[in-house]
Amino acid sequence: MRFLVVATCVTAIIASTAVAQQRTARDMMNDMKAKHGKTFDDCQSLATSRGYSLNDNEFDSRAVAMFVEGCIMGKQR
Repeated sequence: MRFLVVATCVTAIIASTAVAQQRTARDMMNDMKAKHGKTFDDCQSLATSRGYSLNDNEFDSRAVAMFVEGCIMGKQR
């Protein structure tokens, strides 16, 4: 019984730590903008010209963040 209680507590701690470490797409975008400035703006404009949406939907924001990151690394033209 004692083992079950300890295992449950350890699992809860690990799960809560994993959730706390997840970054949102908005956080990723803010970090890229701070680091790359004008390049970020140019890549974000390219993303919108190619049909990406800049709304607050996490799925759409993550897609834009991935596109912009690729653009900054020179993988999008």
